[in-house]
Amino acid sequence: YRWQHTLRVAQFGKVIAEKEGADVLIVTAACLLHDIAWFKTTSDNSREHGRLGAKVARKYMEKSDFTPEQVEQICYAVASHVDVEHPETLEAKILSDADNIDRFGPYRVLQWCVPDLGDYERLTDKLIERINRLEQYRKKNPLFTRTGQQLFAEQLDLQISYFRAFVGEKGLTT
Repeated sequence: YRWQHTLRVAQFGKVIAEKEGADVLIVTAACLLHDIAWFKTTSDNSREHGRLGAKVARKYMEKSDFTPEQVEQICYAVASHVDVEHPETLEAKILSDADNIDRFGPYRVLQWCVPDLGDYERLTDKLIERINRLEQYRKKNPLFTRTGQQLFAEQLDLQISYFRAFVGEKGLTT
């Protein structure tokens, strides 16, 4: 999952960078490296994976053809993608947006449903709660870029629509 997530984040990041006028190379590199430390973290410190990832990435990036300024931009974006409320650079904002867009994509629909497939009542109740939460995200749309906000809204609409249809079918069975 993590590698597939990373590739989707890179694709979303590239699209946003092109539309927002950001440095596509910096964004793409940061997106590809954003979860490099995911497997070095636990559930207790998972929000640290951005900063840990920047440290890991820096060692490799400094040996690459990237300039020191580019390495700094990439590492800043990786470090700030999880827990910085207001990243300072456009590229960091785009990475954060791309990561969040994927976290609300079609794969997550399955993640929400599969654990409770054997308990129709429980799943329906869980999805009603999820719909309410997704609608709150839609109202405040916390992403940074206009393109990111648009893509995020599309992901939210997809989930809300599907979950509403699923919940609506419950009425057909009672």
